[in-house]
Amino acid sequence: MTTRRTSSLQLRGFISLLTALSFLVMTISGIILFIVPQGRIASWIDWRMLGLTKSQWGDMHITTSLLFIIAGIWHTWLNWRALISYFKDKATQTLALKRELLLAAFLTGFFTIGAIYKTPPLNYILELNEEIKEYWIKTAEDEPPVSHAELLTLRNFLKKTDLELEPSLKLLEQHKIRFSGPDQKLGDIARQNQTSPAAIFKLLNQPTDPPPTPAAPVVPPSASAPAAPQPQLTAAPATVPTIAAPARWTVELVEKRFEGTGFGRKQLDEICTELKLDPAVARTKLANRKITAASGDTLKQIAERHNEHPLELLKILLVGEPVR
Repeated sequence: MTTRRTSSLQLRGFISLLTALSFLVMTISGIILFIVPQGRIASWIDWRMLGLTKSQWGDMHITTSLLFIIAGIWHTWLNWRALISYFKDKATQTLALKRELLLAAFLTGFFTIGAIYKTPPLNYILELNEEIKEYWIKTAEDEPPVSHAELLTLRNFLKKTDLELEPSLKLLEQHKIRFSGPDQKLGDIARQNQTSPAAIFKLLNQPTDPPPTPAAPVVPPSASAPAAPQPQLTAAPATVPTIAAPARWTVELVEKRFEGTGFGRKQLDEICTELKLDPAVARTKLANRKITAASGDTLKQIAERHNEHPLELLKILLVGEPVR
């Protein structure tokens, strides 16, 4: 007669597997978060990877990281004696692996401090991360007109983008976009209609055809009625058209147009080309404020060197210049 042995949970094996699996999921989510676009871009274009949004990948990374920390501490506690034995010389009972410990501590410290101060070669990894995030911005439509526009109510969004409320609401209704009212958030409207805030904004900006003008009825002349005398036309005196002065950038206009749009990631020469500024004049304006700009520097890099905000540098460059 054989006795049936009931197997119990092997705690060490369970913790080892839990540590490995949580590390695996944490690593995958970490890689995904390395290549995602900026948060405002991801929300604007409804970016997804494997069906999950950026915020969902971020939530997954947080929870699995917490699980990995708990499992790692538990695993260390269960294997504490074996771990300590690695650092002890059994013969002399003194500390062993001194060089290995120093090397491990050095590498950990280098990667930690190097990330803070962007020391080579770690800065190349961080720059690669920025370039990957820039990759997702393919057209101007991928840039939200307002930072985190999806969090604004439809009414506020239309106000900030200079769109009229009533015609915009009618346009959404014509295209069967469901929404509860102008006080519903743009992001909620997009999710409700399984689209992106960018697609809704594109819809609101599409040109509308003006209603056709009815043709005037043609009345045939009566044979018996005498022809009415034609009035004599006199030429109006020629007038010289007045040309309105071009609008100029103000502090408020710069903030409204560029705040939260990610313009700081663009190079100075690229900004000058896009905004039709003279690069030499732009550098002179910065130099007058004792701000140096090297060739190829982004506005953000220039700002960080001088403890400024990129938006403040844009104000220096644009305020007073004509809007082109």
